[in-house]
Amino acid sequence: FPTDPRFGSRKSHLYSYEGWVLNGLQEKSLAKAGVRLSGKLEISGLSENVYLLKIRSPLFEEYNGIWPRDPFTRSSKITQMVSSCLTRPFKFEYSSGRIGNIYGPEDCPAMCINIVRGILNMMQITIKKSQNVYELQEAGIGGVCHTRYIIQEDRKNSRVSITKTVDQNNCQEKVMKSVGMAYIYPCPVDMMKGRLVKGTAAFSYKLKQSDSGTLITEVVSQQVYQISPLSEPTGVAVMEARQQLTLLEVRSEQGSVPDISMQSYGSLRYHFPSVLPQMPLQLIKTKNPEQRIVETLQHIVLNNQQDFHDDVPYRFLELVQLCRIASADTLESIWRQFSDKPRYRQWLLSAVSATGTTEALKFIKTRIRNDDLNYLQTLLSVSFALHLMKADEHTVPIAADLITSSRIQKNPMLQQVACLGYSSVVNRYCSQTSACPKEALQPIHDLADEAISRGREDKMKLALKCIGNMGEPASIKRILKFLPISSSSASDIPIHVQIDAIMALRKIAWKDPKTVQGYLIQILADQSLPPEVRMMACAVIFETRPALPLITTIANVAMKESNLQVASFVYSHMKALSKSSLPYTYNISSACNIALKLLAPKLDRLSYRYSKVIRIGGYFDNYKVGAAGDVFVMNSPGTMFPSAVISKLMAYSAGSVADLVEVGVRVEGLTDVIMKQNIPFAEYPAYKKIKEIGKALLGWKELPTETPLISAYLKLFGQELAYVNINKEVLHQAMKTVLEPADRNMVMKRIASQIRNGIAGQWTQPVWLGELRYIVPTCTGLPLEYGSYTTALARAALNVDGKITPPLTGDFRPSQFLESTVQIRSDISPSLYLHTVATMGVNTEYFQHAVEIQGKVLTRVPMKFDAKIDMKLKNIKIETNPCHEETEIVVGRHKAFAVSRNIGELGVEKRTSILPEDASSNIVEEPFKPSERASSEGSTMQGADSTPRKHAYSSQEDLRHGTGRKTHKRDICIKWHHLGCQLCFSRRSRDASFLKNTFLHRLIGEHEAKIVLIPVQTDADIDKIQLEIQAGSRAASKIIHVVNSESEEEDESSPYEDIQAKLKKILGIENVFKVANKTQHQKKQPSKKGNTMLTELGTDPNAKNPSSSSSASSTVSPSSSSSAASPDRKKAVGEDENDEVKQARNKDASSKSSSSSSSGRSSKSSSSKSSSSGKSSSSKSSSSSSSSSSKSSSSSSKSSSSSSSKSSSSSSSSSSSSSSSSSSSSRKSSSHHSHRHHSRHLNGSSSSSSSSSSESLSHHSHGHHSGHLEGGSSSSDSSDSSDSSDSSDSSSSTYSKIWVTLSGDDEIYQYRFKSAHRQEFPKRKLPADRLSSTYPSTRSSRASSRAASWPKFLGDVKTPVLAVFLHGVRNDKKIGGLQLVVYADIDSIRPRMQVFVSNLTDSSKWKLCADASVLNAHKAAAYLKWGRNCKDYKMSAELVTGRFAAYPAVQVKLEWPKVPSSVRSIAEWFYKFVPGAAFMLGLSEKTDKNPSRQARVIVALTSPRTCDVVIKLPDMILYDKAMRLPLSLPVGPRIPASELQPPIWNVFAEAPSAVLENLKGQACCSISHNKITTFNGVQFNYTMPANCYHILAQDCSSDLKFLVMMRNAEEAVNLKAINIKLGSHEIDMHPVNGRVKLLVDGVESRVRNVSYISAGASMWIHSEKQGLVLVAPAYGIDKLYFDGYTLRIQVALWMAGKMCGICGKYDAECEQEYRMPNGYLAKDAVSFGHSWILEEKPCTGACKLRRSFVKLEKTVQLAGVESKCYSTEPVLRCMKGCSATKTTPVTVGFHCLPADSATSLTDKQTKFDQKSEDMQDTVDAHIACSCENEDCSA
Repeated sequence: FPTDPRFGSRKSHLYSYEGWVLNGLQEKSLAKAGVRLSGKLEISGLSENVYLLKIRSPLFEEYNGIWPRDPFTRSSKITQMVSSCLTRPFKFEYSSGRIGNIYGPEDCPAMCINIVRGILNMMQITIKKSQNVYELQEAGIGGVCHTRYIIQEDRKNSRVSITKTVDQNNCQEKVMKSVGMAYIYPCPVDMMKGRLVKGTAAFSYKLKQSDSGTLITEVVSQQVYQISPLSEPTGVAVMEARQQLTLLEVRSEQGSVPDISMQSYGSLRYHFPSVLPQMPLQLIKTKNPEQRIVETLQHIVLNNQQDFHDDVPYRFLELVQLCRIASADTLESIWRQFSDKPRYRQWLLSAVSATGTTEALKFIKTRIRNDDLNYLQTLLSVSFALHLMKADEHTVPIAADLITSSRIQKNPMLQQVACLGYSSVVNRYCSQTSACPKEALQPIHDLADEAISRGREDKMKLALKCIGNMGEPASIKRILKFLPISSSSASDIPIHVQIDAIMALRKIAWKDPKTVQGYLIQILADQSLPPEVRMMACAVIFETRPALPLITTIANVAMKESNLQVASFVYSHMKALSKSSLPYTYNISSACNIALKLLAPKLDRLSYRYSKVIRIGGYFDNYKVGAAGDVFVMNSPGTMFPSAVISKLMAYSAGSVADLVEVGVRVEGLTDVIMKQNIPFAEYPAYKKIKEIGKALLGWKELPTETPLISAYLKLFGQELAYVNINKEVLHQAMKTVLEPADRNMVMKRIASQIRNGIAGQWTQPVWLGELRYIVPTCTGLPLEYGSYTTALARAALNVDGKITPPLTGDFRPSQFLESTVQIRSDISPSLYLHTVATMGVNTEYFQHAVEIQGKVLTRVPMKFDAKIDMKLKNIKIETNPCHEETEIVVGRHKAFAVSRNIGELGVEKRTSILPEDASSNIVEEPFKPSERASSEGSTMQGADSTPRKHAYSSQEDLRHGTGRKTHKRDICIKWHHLGCQLCFSRRSRDASFLKNTFLHRLIGEHEAKIVLIPVQTDADIDKIQLEIQAGSRAASKIIHVVNSESEEEDESSPYEDIQAKLKKILGIENVFKVANKTQHQKKQPSKKGNTMLTELGTDPNAKNPSSSSSASSTVSPSSSSSAASPDRKKAVGEDENDEVKQARNKDASSKSSSSSSSGRSSKSSSSKSSSSGKSSSSKSSSSSSSSSSKSSSSSSKSSSSSSSKSSSSSSSSSSSSSSSSSSSSRKSSSHHSHRHHSRHLNGSSSSSSSSSSESLSHHSHGHHSGHLEGGSSSSDSSDSSDSSDSSDSSSSTYSKIWVTLSGDDEIYQYRFKSAHRQEFPKRKLPADRLSSTYPSTRSSRASSRAASWPKFLGDVKTPVLAVFLHGVRNDKKIGGLQLVVYADIDSIRPRMQVFVSNLTDSSKWKLCADASVLNAHKAAAYLKWGRNCKDYKMSAELVTGRFAAYPAVQVKLEWPKVPSSVRSIAEWFYKFVPGAAFMLGLSEKTDKNPSRQARVIVALTSPRTCDVVIKLPDMILYDKAMRLPLSLPVGPRIPASELQPPIWNVFAEAPSAVLENLKGQACCSISHNKITTFNGVQFNYTMPANCYHILAQDCSSDLKFLVMMRNAEEAVNLKAINIKLGSHEIDMHPVNGRVKLLVDGVESRVRNVSYISAGASMWIHSEKQGLVLVAPAYGIDKLYFDGYTLRIQVALWMAGKMCGICGKYDAECEQEYRMPNGYLAKDAVSFGHSWILEEKPCTGACKLRRSFVKLEKTVQLAGVESKCYSTEPVLRCMKGCSATKTTPVTVGFHCLPADSATSLTDKQTKFDQKSEDMQDTVDAHIACSCENEDCSA
């Protein structure tokens, strides 16, 4: 075995050395950056084991270029700088292969020593005599790491080769330094696999053995560090280091001791310099910092006056870097120079705040002490300085000193920011040290102690939040003082402070989870604590990542839980966690999964009235990144709405977790503030009476008043930055401002005067500086640094001034605003610059060689406009300048470089783009070259096919030789010619993804995306762009005026009809609706006429059609022949029709069959025939015909009759399409009735049969077209235009194409949707003779249809409500632009709205038309058409309510008969994701051919909390049964259409209020006979004892607004009497002779038709049905109804949680309903009812019962002791001297004492109700008494 290597003490050895470091991606032909050091080493022995090392002629070379093509280049500057220290002698100790101490010249730079360490590191070798293969932890330059050796011997030549490998991820003491990573926690589960940075090193030694010993002849070392930002196995950037040491010669001469003094520099272990090298972004000279800071400041300020200069982030970082090395005096002198220049001052303060050094902190402290800063600057500086500060033992005391300074203590907001910042400093400092020094925590602990001793809530809150930021286990003792577990006084601490105390434990739990869990589980299990506190404890426990036993304990608590809020919260939290997929929750999610099995699934069904946890998260395993968002919703029993919402976002990447952001809002007692009318309830007589009654109830206390409070907080990276607390005073002040006119006017006036005086200013502020650095040594001794720097700068320049005419007078009223004109000129330009750089490479104080990826985003939104608002005329005009120069709105750029810099050549940096310009292109774009083509490249080939192919090839060639060919470019521009502007989006990208498709390779290269406004050359230059909005009655005249402004002025007095006609002409509406009679109408409302058009083809005489000789076809000819049409119309219509047919034909699957081909044949003839049809009559009459309502054709709501009434109504020349529709239907069979069935079966079963019988033929084409539009059937809309309410029959199969009657269980999607309207208006059958009789009566039918119809164009009956114009303006003349006109008819029985957008340039006929209307109580429809005269494209939608599979349902249908290809391509792209999304959402999917251009969604409510969903898309059906709804929806009885009041959309409008009512719960308590239903919906039976008043419902808040009592009436058994105390009234209602008699304050009111209105706070009593109703909203009673038998009380939503009595607390806690006046829960309903009986005085009152404690008759053996027992709660007993005539058993608790104890029931001092309960038993309670000799003295 070899011996340990050594150098002979009498010899000197000469070695050659070379070491280099390269950074870049691993692929070849990409750029890399690096450095190489070569030289000769002379090692000579000085004494035993001490050697001298001299480095001869060291040479530094740089590498910056394409690897491996370019060479290293010599760098004389670096060589010169570094050789001065490297050429001096060094000493080192070396024995048995180990390096000991290293000595060097004094004050030698750290970098030189580290390079020497790197050289000596190669000689460190551990040889074990006995083994050839072994592992150990060995010390090296990178720390003590896991090392493996393999020794191979060559005995013959006495040589040994040794391989040593070092695993840099597995070190006991790793040398590394990180900056800015304090808030990123390592994840406890995932180790090696998850790390971003991984490294290893390998050394190969060759040793030669000789007699004198073993000598190292050659060492080669290789080291690799790889970083994978997204954990992709192949997307990695690599640092590669290599060293080689080769023995050249050995000379026999002893080294002489150098005559310079040397100092020890320690062992091989790498040492970081005391001050870290500069940021790896730039090298700057640091000789004269003051002068440099001044220069940089001037550069920044001068270049950023108007806008951000491109290099401002670099300059700002340079400023920060310079401030880091500047002394406090330097900073002071610079401040003196610039303190009076606000802009310089701003930048300087920002830079100093971001440096984070002790000097900077001292500087800020001085500024604050000298009052140099204003409030906002102080706030920002202190906040930035503390949060960006470097935390070490020097800075913590200075920070502590800062927060105690008096100026900061005086201002609460400053104190808050400073204390939170200080606690973050402590947190960062303590995360580096093992034990946190007590002094650091002391200032915060003192704050907490002071807050408790003085009882100040605001200080308690601050102290707890700071303790939470520090996260030190030493603070637990302080926190416990605020929690109700250990300290008895803590119960007086307000709930919100207790919650803060629990939240303060969150960070501590990272360090000491066991202790924290112990305290929290106590809180969670203690049912006496407030539910909010317990829920917060639950949330924090789960953050401590508990193990299975603790989670099972929590489940056990939830199982026994009577408070549903807590139970719901725990359950939903466990359920949310059990679904989590993030690695760090693996253990907890599987534990929750198991524990959930213990809990009752009924908790899952609780609605959102209860507290919940919602968790959304995802994890991408291949990239090792994930995120999870949690929302905690905590409801307090007192409100229906959440009282606290906390939402947080966590990110997980490569084995570490960071809490990114968290926001919490808490609201308490706010309903009181909002609902607080200034009614002095306490002064009313009822208040005192209710107080008296309360004393009679055992243990009753009114609820404490909730102090109103709104608080919110913000945390970034787990550190709370700020919080805001809005307390009672502030809230009352705000409410006063809103509600009281005087205050409100003051505020309005202030705003108005501010606008009048103008606002101007400019503000620039760096808003963020993020610095992350991670440094490890390489084997060469040079450091490898990974860094990321993010800077965000914001600026805003604004200049606004305005004037109001007439000016506001002194006694200002808001109504003045409505009379005035406001003019505002504004010029606002906000911008934001975000700059990020990520680097990897060598960074020393002399040189930097790194790979750098930089990205920046710059957004600017310049807004310069003049606005004039005329309130009186409802007119707004806004003018702005057109684009004069190119304005970049958003620019994003991204580049990757290899960079080299050195301090000798400042300002000269070498940059090479990592992706070279000529990198090999994407293989996909390469053309294939056949061999003969390659040989005869130049010659052209002859042949028929050569031309196109040659052409294609050559274009491909151009592509190949084009420069920058891989640059993917994309430009999209939207031009607005008449505004002289275009908005362009452009994208350029070149990246390395063709090498490997990873995210990292996509980052390498250059990317740019921008959105730019560019001027467009127009014929006329535009001065301004003007937008004008005119609302109200003047809109019509405005439109006419705008159009005529070019021609002569119009006189305003034109009659109303005239205006309408003019508008119609101006808007070009006539062209839109002109063709509507024929084909076009069918586009307007999708299939009103979809079928009529095609059936017309069926009636074509050429079709071989035996049965077409019926009356109908004869009607066709006269109408079509009597027509006269203008030639141009003929052509248009014909084409249109032909088109439609072709389209229809291509759509259906069975189009190959005979039927469709004949329909195709007939299409030509029919279209030629129809083209001769008459020019439609005026659009008025056609519109009336198109949609006459169901009432119009009174009995004739069958398809043919309605169409006939229509055809006759279109004056004499009727359109042939409608009449032919009737012809087809009557031809089909003699009676319409059978046609109806036929269509149903055919359409319904989707088998449009293709037999060649004429019937099926005509039918086929009929159903077929509408099918293509509508869904295999005619739509509900196709109500044959008689009324849009599904009266046509073919629509009975409307909603489902599949109509298969399967036996057994039908799948959900096989049911049909039935519209509600059809069930309400069943169709009446018409005899065939009646059909034709309606034909001749043109006059009458037209009149009737006209009367009830609604016009197609609302402008025929209404004036527009809004007109908007967008123009270019030149020389005050308007040119071109767009106009938008809105018509609305909201109050009619069918509300409707139409919008027209048209192009004002004369040549263009482009328009957009939209129409939305509510057709009847069950249906609303809308469409959108656009293109030339609104005829090119169309989409429509409708919403129908009805039933689906016997459940109430709603269907939404979307159709797109014609849409542009761009829309279609986007939709197709989107459509690809539908199946995946459906799968993720848990929907089932079934492939099915549905109509190609429509989509339908049907939602059926199967129960108030579940719904079935069916989504039908063109080629698939998605469905799901029993989807859970977050809220229960009301399924109420439907209102019959006959009772509907116009406008009918009230039905739609009532839905939200119905949901709200439902959210209230019942909010209604009812008592009927002996059955009681409480506000929470709990039902129980209870028989009232005779003659005694029970307290049913009362306001238990401190206001005591009302009280309702009830007793059995004397008259009969079932009758009741009630007494209401309310405000200044006492109201009695009792039954007399079958009527309810009313007494108000003892005065009887009349019996019939009572109506009583109270003065003061409003109250109203009136008769309803058999009883009386009392309404008193101000008191919280929405409605009280009483008729002698039944009482129903409905209270307001804001009374939730404030009620008490037999009706319950109205707090949704169903499990705790039997709450007695003393706050305890009764054992059963009877004792609960008895506890609310009102006792009366003996002899005077009618109630002869009173409560008393009773003794159990029998003696009991309790724990082996003979005991006597007394009840712990009172039981009803008759008064003294009365005897019970009726009893009922009740269950009560008993307290037991030994039988021989002296206590008895008569002892006054023994309070049995406060004793513990030892057992339960039943005793008899008296419920009726007879009193002969009543004792009146009692």
